[in-house]
Formats: sequence, structure tokens, C-alpha cells
Amino acid sequence: MSGLIDPTTSILEQALDGLTSRQSAISSNLANIDTPGYQAQTVDFETALQREVQAMASTPGNATEPSAGPSAAVAMRTTDPRQYSSIASNFSTSTAGTSSTTNENLRNDNNTVDLETEMTALTETQIRYSAVSRLLTSKFSQMYDVLGGH
Repeated sequence: MSGLIDPTTSILEQALDGLTSRQSAISSNLANIDTPGYQAQTVDFETALQREVQAMASTPGNATEPSAGPSAAVAMRTTDPRQYSSIASNFSTSTAGTSSTTNENLRNDNNTVDLETEMTALTETQIRYSAVSRLLTSKFSQMYDVLGGH
């Protein structure tokens, strides 16, 4: 990892990779909506990314949430175990896992793709990808400014 890449950048990069994998799975599901017996695929990268963030945060010497001072008042707090609790570094290259979903409402052809579910997931993925892209662009813009860019 480059000296310019910090833990936040690494997390954002992994999020973009996971969202790209999810987009591919959704595209595949939509392409196979009329294929008899096709099982819809999902990509759950958030769980793997969260596990790595928590593991890295518990390692001595890694970034953790501040416990005192002005930063403690604005430290990221979680209200749900699915949320990220800290920023950490050095993630593995593969945090996304593809799995087949089981849908109780099977169609007569045993295809588990639901158009409404897939379109909702597609929209959510696009919104998240856009937000993470903007955060990463902002991070690189900050580095550019620090390095004397105009």
C-alpha cells in the first residue's frame, strides 16, 4: 500500500469494489429473469468489510474511536451491528461474497428473480456507489490541495 493511501481511502476502495460486484450480480439476475430454474445471486460485502474493520480496530496501533477530548463528541457511533464502528487499514483484496438466495415465492419455473426486488437493489447500489465515489473524489482532492495543487 502506498504511503499516500490511508485507512479511509482503503475502506472507500473496498466499498467501490463490493458495490461493483453487487452491480454485476444484479445485472446477471435481470438478464436471467426468464431463465427457468435460475437462482438469484446476491453480494454481501458489507458484512465482510465490517468484520475486517472491527478486527483491525481491535489490533494495537490501529485507529480507534477517541474516548476523550473534543473528537470523542463527534466520534462515529453505531446503533446497529451492521454499521461500521471504526476506521482501519490494510484490507484483504476480496471482501465480497456471492451467494444464491432462496425465495419462498418461487415462480412456476423455479426462477427466484423478482423484478421489483432487483430494481430496488439496483437503485440502492447506484446511490451508494455515487456517494462513495464522491467521498473518494473529495479525499483525493484534499490530498491534491495538501501537495500544493491549485
